[in-house]
Amino acid sequence: MQELNNLVRQKNGNDKDIGKTLASDRFPNTMDSFWFTINPDIIISPFDFVTVRHIFNTRTIGMVKELKAAEDIGTAARVAVMANTGIESGSVKTIAIQMPVGEAKPVRFATQKEVIFALGIPEMQNPIPAGIIEMTNGLQVPVSLDISYLLGPDTAHVNAAGISGNLKTSYLFFLLQSAYQRLVKEMQEDVAIIIFNTKEEDLLHVDEKKKANKKTKMLFDLLDLDIKPFENVTYFLPRGRDGRPNSAVVPSNSKTYSFGLEDVYDKLDLLFGINEDSYNVSSILNYIYEAWPLLSGSKRISTWSDLLEFRGYPQEVVAHKSTLLRFLGHVQRFSKSPMFIDKKVTSRYLGKEIKKIRGSDVFVIDISMIPTLQEQGFVVGDVMKSIDELYSSRQSGKRPKYILIFIDEINRFIPRPAHNISAVAEQVMRTIVTGRSRGTILFSAQQFKSTVDPTLHENTGMHIIAKLGMSELSMPPYLMIDESTKANIVRLNKGELVMVHPAFRQPVKIVFPKAPFKTG
Repeated sequence: MQELNNLVRQKNGNDKDIGKTLASDRFPNTMDSFWFTINPDIIISPFDFVTVRHIFNTRTIGMVKELKAAEDIGTAARVAVMANTGIESGSVKTIAIQMPVGEAKPVRFATQKEVIFALGIPEMQNPIPAGIIEMTNGLQVPVSLDISYLLGPDTAHVNAAGISGNLKTSYLFFLLQSAYQRLVKEMQEDVAIIIFNTKEEDLLHVDEKKKANKKTKMLFDLLDLDIKPFENVTYFLPRGRDGRPNSAVVPSNSKTYSFGLEDVYDKLDLLFGINEDSYNVSSILNYIYEAWPLLSGSKRISTWSDLLEFRGYPQEVVAHKSTLLRFLGHVQRFSKSPMFIDKKVTSRYLGKEIKKIRGSDVFVIDISMIPTLQEQGFVVGDVMKSIDELYSSRQSGKRPKYILIFIDEINRFIPRPAHNISAVAEQVMRTIVTGRSRGTILFSAQQFKSTVDPTLHENTGMHIIAKLGMSELSMPPYLMIDESTKANIVRLNKGELVMVHPAFRQPVKIVFPKAPFKTG
């Protein structure tokens, strides 16, 4: 493979002409695109950047969108125009040319400087490395996004989609590390990270260094990033039977979490799905919250066992006996879980730990071995609500400026709703909607965008797409992607991703270095 790449680079060269522009009824040029014929000895691919000399000694830079073979002209490429260098008078730039390029103009591969100009990177005040453009001629161009386009206030949140095994989750971790290093090392900002581990021990080694190969080192050097795992990591593992952690592995720097009634009496709605509304269970939940602490005679209700025995609800709260029976049956089910206990000995309440998070902290919350989706969703919802409470508390001045949150398989917690949405989904969406203005940024992933509540995608600024089938790409969440790019997404290789962001005029294909820490 390396020999083939070297051969392609040798044939393509770096500065020689690779073709000439076309202009005809069959191949029309517009202010937004142009066609050119490709020389027979040249290999070119979609997402490559090319440059053509335009009028008044300007250069128009664009990206290859599609390739077409015709009997009379050979192979032709359609190019989407990204930028024009503009008319220059001395050191003063006046105006960019937006007229279509003419016929028979020589075309060559763009230089690194031209690609960066076309992306608009020079205008970014605080760039965050976001990947690398690799062109067919061997050129590698680091891609950056300004902090305001990644972490707000201009746009915020990142979502990755793609079939399993195509490294979309790995990319999000690369971007997390990149943002963390730039914010802490160069901007001296307070940044904390919260990671939910949803797959066995996958993310329970993020502080353990893995030996990097030559290519990984080269890519990290190109992006000017350090090769190192996360530091200052604390793992939070769910309490299991006999008080032991219910986790695939138990890192040395871990704590066990559980939930007492007094911890979450005001969050019980997160444990009830949307179907409970027909039984008016919400009236009981509201009463517990508003009347807390509950009293049964002189006894104060403080544990799950106490709640199961409590019958002091007013008539207007429990209009039907079936409502109370439904509520008690539900409480009894989840109180059998070792996470929901009457008295803590070796475990702690997770929400309290979240409210103590500070700059440079990395919290990994393991939910992978929790047996039910309902209980997993409760943990996610409770963390999100605790973050909201952190921002509204009197201690908010001590919180980090940015809290970056990673959730894989986000469709499990905010699925595309058939009718009403669950309390967990509502809480996650509330955190997302307010996150752009306050620096609470979600990095999420799932296989298919079509399985997720559309509100997530509407509030997400950066979309990463790995390989997907055309049937999925035809769904509404992908309307921001043009048909040519969709056709190219179907052909992506493992590790190749398409980045869609309003900061760029066109979706761009990127690669990235593998994470420098161990995975399960």
